[in-house]
Amino acid sequence: MPSPQHGPFRTDVHAIRALAVVLVVGYHLDAGVVRGGFVGVDAFFVVSGFLITGQLVRELQARDGVDLPGFWARRARRLVPSALVVLAVTALASWLLSPREDWPGLGLHLAASVGYVENWALAAASTDYLAAGSPSTPFEHFWSLGVEEQFYVVWPLLLLAAWRVVRLVRRRHPTPRPSGRPQLAAVAVVVTLVSVASAVCSVVLTATDPAPAYFWPHTRAWEFGVGALLALVPAPGSASARARVRTGLATTGWLGLVACGVFLHPDVPYPGTVAVLPVAATAIVIVTRAETGVLARLAVLPPVRWLGRVSYPLYLWHWPVVLLLPRALERVGVADPPSPVRTAAVVLLSAGLAHGTAVLVERPVTAGRLARLRPRATFAVVAAGMALVLLAPAAGWTVLTGQLREDRALAAELGGAPGSSPGTTSGPATGSCWGAAAIAPGSGCAVGGDPDRGTTPSTMTAAYDIDPTWDDCQAEATAARSCVVGVRGGTRVALVGDSHAHQWSSALIALADERGWELHLMVKGGCEFSHVVWSDVSGADRNRCGAWNDAVDRSLAAGAPYDLVFTSSRADLRGTPEGPDPVGRALEGYRASWQPLIARGTTVVAIPDTPAVGSGVQRCVDQHPASRQTCRISTGRAFATDDRLVDAARATPGVVVADMTPWFCVDQSCPAVIGNVLVYRDSQHLTRTYVSTLTAPLGRAVDRALRARG
Repeated sequence: MPSPQHGPFRTDVHAIRALAVVLVVGYHLDAGVVRGGFVGVDAFFVVSGFLITGQLVRELQARDGVDLPGFWARRARRLVPSALVVLAVTALASWLLSPREDWPGLGLHLAASVGYVENWALAAASTDYLAAGSPSTPFEHFWSLGVEEQFYVVWPLLLLAAWRVVRLVRRRHPTPRPSGRPQLAAVAVVVTLVSVASAVCSVVLTATDPAPAYFWPHTRAWEFGVGALLALVPAPGSASARARVRTGLATTGWLGLVACGVFLHPDVPYPGTVAVLPVAATAIVIVTRAETGVLARLAVLPPVRWLGRVSYPLYLWHWPVVLLLPRALERVGVADPPSPVRTAAVVLLSAGLAHGTAVLVERPVTAGRLARLRPRATFAVVAAGMALVLLAPAAGWTVLTGQLREDRALAAELGGAPGSSPGTTSGPATGSCWGAAAIAPGSGCAVGGDPDRGTTPSTMTAAYDIDPTWDDCQAEATAARSCVVGVRGGTRVALVGDSHAHQWSSALIALADERGWELHLMVKGGCEFSHVVWSDVSGADRNRCGAWNDAVDRSLAAGAPYDLVFTSSRADLRGTPEGPDPVGRALEGYRASWQPLIARGTTVVAIPDTPAVGSGVQRCVDQHPASRQTCRISTGRAFATDDRLVDAARATPGVVVADMTPWFCVDQSCPAVIGNVLVYRDSQHLTRTYVSTLTAPLGRAVDRALRARG
């Protein structure tokens, strides 16, 4: 087995880092030029596998083993200090700039990032990293660092185990000329087997469960493995003819990596088989090691060398800047700067922070006195730093739980706590101006309630004000999961749709108990009850929601017909249906789901989507607790997108519309607080408390719609 390559500084590898970080930053700037810039992460993985494996194998050859504490301590000194600085600053900025509704999620992802398990947190949440418009936190990009750190923990153990097994066998069966070749061969075999197994996992899991497959280490390990195998092969010869060939191949590799960054579309299932393209391009650049020609001269240019040097802190800083800088500008009165100005500001600020981190944090830690710390001391300092950063989510959680107790006490005092009797619309402290009653015609109530009473719940804990069925009844995969509530054996009724349909479950469950319904909940976040294909929905979501809708169709067709099927869906963040005649295509998509039910005698009840208020209304409640009556959004903005579900319902016999819009908006505006109740638990979903006050109004709206149908 050939000896691995030696470890001198590689300008080409340094340049790969520079290009990789440019691709990632360009992708996150979302300017439409670097659509596939996410492949920069794959290039980083290949480079890490190449460099780390080379270091480990050289140590194995030199000392017949690996100083594991020393290896991990070096990695910690190189990576952790900069990461903790960025996390601490980002946590502070997020606390100052984000609405309280976001605090629980921010704390969770901050803690996961500190512990280098953000990739597992995102996988557990089935986050679609490549989907446009997906909710993000400023810590989300730490997923790749989590994968890297998990590689650094497992990889030396794996290589050391392979080396020692062969050494043990050779001691029992000595040969005349002992050498390290069998050990190297064993290492190469282990790396190959692990890489092949990981590649198979990547292909299979990307096809079956694409969202979490993007983050799992076992779907990414093969990318490190490709780099590792490059560290185990000999460097090419130096003859001039071979040099020309290497230069040509290296040019192909560079152009291939750039092409992947420019032309790959985020809709492509990833990593799967497509990740072979950027990985192969990066591998070609590394293995050819072209040291002459234009490419070699470009690789040593000062901007390229600087980018390679600051690639790690630039990766750390750019994403928090992308997300938080617009909020900071809005706070100082610069609401929406032109796109070129915003892009330039993000790039300059990220570059400045990256350079400062490299000079003030990385250099002292890796080249100063701290670099001479023993492993135990290094681990102690790192653990202390992590604990300090974790104080932020710990303190936030303390405040959060205290506020939750206050909210529950206030709700009980007002007589409208979640879980109270259906249709409660009054309480001893507010008379008839509680919840939905406050916005009723002729109520005489001041919408917004008494500012001295506080809101129920607060914006900080609104995220938890959800129906108990929210987590228990949401379909996790593509199967049609059904929860049955209400009166067993009663009139068969169903609620089908996405999270905007599911938010009505509290009121419908109360109506089911009141009217003797057996209510079946068939809900899945992000998947409306329709076979329409929207142009701006990612390919993974199309497949996922299409399969779920097929399963729902089969489930609804089984057993006795349903008397009523309620549905609703999110109106905003939808583009136009694919193909010609978009309105007609939308109608066809909904009818494909509704007609089989109507044919069996079911009445479909469509509930128009609720106002899309955005995070600004929530932020207003946080910042103006004494004048929250002013926290509202105009109906023009709240309903800026046509609700095609309603259009389809009004054009389809057998479908009725139960319009609840009057209970959210009054005088051409939609307030955040109605009758001392916080209406929205986030930028688009209702609180369970307010939905519970709509039980009786929803029942009346359904009755009116059914009577109008005749």
